[in-house]
Amino acid sequence: MLRFRDITPKGFYARSLLIVLFPLVILLVMMTWFFFDSHIAEVSRKLSQTIAGDVAEISETMTSDRDERSLDEKIDQFSRTLRMDVSVLEENELPPPPDRPFWTRSRDSILAHELGVSLGPTPFWFDTNVGNSQVEIRIAPDENTGVIRILVDRKRTFATTGHIFIVWVILFSLLLIIIALSFLRNQVKSVLKLAAAAEAWGRGEDIGALKPSGATEVRQAARAISQMRERIIAFVDQRTAMLAGVSHDLRTPLTRLKLQLALLPPSEDKDAAKRDIEEMEAMLNAYLAFAKGEEGEQYESVQLEDLVRETALSVAERAEVSVTSTPDSALRVRPLAVKRALSNLFNNAADHARQIKVSLLRTGAYFTVFIEDDGPGIPEDLHEEAFKPFSRLDPSRNQNKSGVGLGLSLARDVARSHGGDIRLSRSDLGGLKVAFRLPRALVSERNAV
Repeated sequence: MLRFRDITPKGFYARSLLIVLFPLVILLVMMTWFFFDSHIAEVSRKLSQTIAGDVAEISETMTSDRDERSLDEKIDQFSRTLRMDVSVLEENELPPPPDRPFWTRSRDSILAHELGVSLGPTPFWFDTNVGNSQVEIRIAPDENTGVIRILVDRKRTFATTGHIFIVWVILFSLLLIIIALSFLRNQVKSVLKLAAAAEAWGRGEDIGALKPSGATEVRQAARAISQMRERIIAFVDQRTAMLAGVSHDLRTPLTRLKLQLALLPPSEDKDAAKRDIEEMEAMLNAYLAFAKGEEGEQYESVQLEDLVRETALSVAERAEVSVTSTPDSALRVRPLAVKRALSNLFNNAADHARQIKVSLLRTGAYFTVFIEDDGPGIPEDLHEEAFKPFSRLDPSRNQNKSGVGLGLSLARDVARSHGGDIRLSRSDLGGLKVAFRLPRALVSERNAV
């Protein structure tokens, strides 16, 4: 079922233009139609009736046997009383109908109708496009009189000033449209500026303070978003500082334990305790990295292909890796964060598979890194569960004995902070297929915001 919103523009600026232009165009069309139908056409009809009556009077007078005046006297009377140029032509036949332009057919039909009513069976011919703004009418009342030629001013036959009114209406409408567009552009520009700033902040790019502009509601929304951003930054900084403090406090006793273990004689218990301490230290580092999320890193222009190849080489000794990519994969990202996310995905694949296939492709408005392997995979009903922080799925490949269940969570967090995402599916190799997607037009330049 076709809905109205399916055929209307989707953008805010385009919809605003439609709101302004559509009623104005409808008003202009209706007003023009009403003006021509109720005024111009009616005036032209009345004027044509008058001219048709005068032509009928000329025809009757020229052919009347009761009027004993000469032909020249009759013509002189018509010139004085009717102010028409009347003459008798030598030919006895009327010319063929002229080729009438489409823009004159409406008024020509009015004159033809009125002449037909007034002259009755008398043959007639006319041309409304004679030089010097005149209308030429020819009639053939009888064979004895010949063809009578009548010239009359076009202004006496039709309402010729209607188009001037339409021109002025169009000019003033264009002026109103230009004025409306100038105001509308400023308002839309403020909304687009706010949207671009909010999108950049959501991706973690620091574009500085946003100066509210535009309408009161837009300024209020800009201030609210700025305040929300400041509260989020304060919360993240507080959380990071707290976790950093906890990590520091826990590392101190861990360091003492490591020193004490180093003084003990070699034994199996010592090796087991040492492994436990190293795992605890790795867990602390993972918790802190998950909380910080590479917030301080700035965006840079890089070739995604280089990051993918460099990261894939880090697991080449643990699994057979093949990489295919598309040329010109430039975009602006936080390189360390993206590299870390890819490293988590590659390491996760290398821990459970012997063959890894990597592909970098353009998919619509995105660059997508596909990572496929021949490992055991993850059941489809547990795909979303695998992304939850600290989730360790025993029956799946996500269960990493040396990790804490943060690899996929960190990778998705990086992808979403850049405006992308990660999706899991079944690989053609039999294992897991990971789609790491980043938008091609990732971050706008600051001066564009």
